[in-house]
Amino acid sequence: MSVLVAGAGPTGLIAARALADRGHDVLLIDQAPAVGGMSSSFEIAGQRVDFGSHRLHGRADPKLLGELRELLGEDLQRRDRNGRIRLLGRWVAFPLQFRDLLNGLPRWFAVRAALDAALSPFRRAKGTNFAQDVRAGLGPTVFDAFYAPYAKKLWGLPAEEIDASMAKRRVSAGGPLDIVRRLVSVRSEEGRSFYYPRLGYGQIIDAIADSATRSGVEICLSTRLDALTCTEDGVDAVLCGPNGFETRRFSTCVSTVAVQHLVDASMPAVPSEVADAASRLEHRGMLLVYLVIPRPQYTPFDAHYFPGQDTLVARLSEPKNYRDGDDPAESTVLCAEIPCDEGGDLWRMNSESLGGLVSRQLVEQGLPVTGHVATEVRRLPCVYPKYRHGYQDDLDCIETWVNEQPRLVTVGRLGLFVPDNLHHVIEMGNAVARVVNSDGNVDREAWRLRREEFRSNVVED
Repeated sequence: MSVLVAGAGPTGLIAARALADRGHDVLLIDQAPAVGGMSSSFEIAGQRVDFGSHRLHGRADPKLLGELRELLGEDLQRRDRNGRIRLLGRWVAFPLQFRDLLNGLPRWFAVRAALDAALSPFRRAKGTNFAQDVRAGLGPTVFDAFYAPYAKKLWGLPAEEIDASMAKRRVSAGGPLDIVRRLVSVRSEEGRSFYYPRLGYGQIIDAIADSATRSGVEICLSTRLDALTCTEDGVDAVLCGPNGFETRRFSTCVSTVAVQHLVDASMPAVPSEVADAASRLEHRGMLLVYLVIPRPQYTPFDAHYFPGQDTLVARLSEPKNYRDGDDPAESTVLCAEIPCDEGGDLWRMNSESLGGLVSRQLVEQGLPVTGHVATEVRRLPCVYPKYRHGYQDDLDCIETWVNEQPRLVTVGRLGLFVPDNLHHVIEMGNAVARVVNSDGNVDREAWRLRREEFRSNVVED
């Protein structure tokens, strides 16, 4: 049976390959000119860089790690993490270690956080939004110092407007939003190493794409899904590619594109309440500002984290420090991540102005003057799902409609409106291939059970 997979990011690539391995004829499309989406790599000043900071975490399934080792060989390097986080005007080692928190942060903060922890049994039960939930669990000291400003920076929403049930899926064991759990409980150190390819994170994507092609997947780039009509015995898709519009018939469509786009492509057959629900789902965008520095290394750290509101930058990474590669010796590249909403003043700022702004703010945070000689900017409109309070009702409405389509299934970060890491999306891609039957129908009950598992994923930074 022929299957259309829409979206050639990691989820789509894995799903397409797995479907082909199960005997389906698979067409994989993407509107971008290259596979991989935000997991791909590209070149600046002779160096391979990523779309922000990416790592393959050591908590990934050993089977997955084994497969990637087979694909990449010695190019898949294991690295010790060496980052820092800016907390209360001070630098603290990241991933966080209990002793560093005690020694690096003001004593008053540790005392107040410990007192809040001691009083936690006397506070009311967890609340209905993110702010209430954090205040109830960790107390006002932790919330006011870290959670509130970082949540506002990441999602562009006050913590009071973020849904309690889902926002914390962005909280990892060592991540910026979990900063002070280590102040109130001593735990084993986790997440202190990662895997990274010699030629950039996109080397993983390129290897998976090559393996998909060997499995028989046809990949068409610069091609978007313009319209989709689902029937009991198949789907009709209107594709817009380099040669114009084309209508093709498939047994099934596996969609990894944003649910909002899928709903738009399925109009006018979509009920109005589904269209309204899709219009209310939002994503936080990201500006990636790359600075070319005319010296071998800016700092020895792979990444710096900035949870506070005193700078627009959320994270600064130096790709050269993620790997042992063949990078130019005379220069390095920095990548500053700035969460923002598409279309605003910041979004429209030119590259030179953004480069100057980032450089000044880094100095204000205690980092050296960059002395950069060039700036490049990438604008990503859909990075973090906005888990506005009540969003789950809208998502449930859309999922109910999707489940009524016998030959349509959504998956991935954009398709399921979930945060993820690479090991999550690879698991999703393999899982969705197993619920598409040989006749093209989707095993809805099996997919419902797997989808519930994916709702519990926690993103690692």
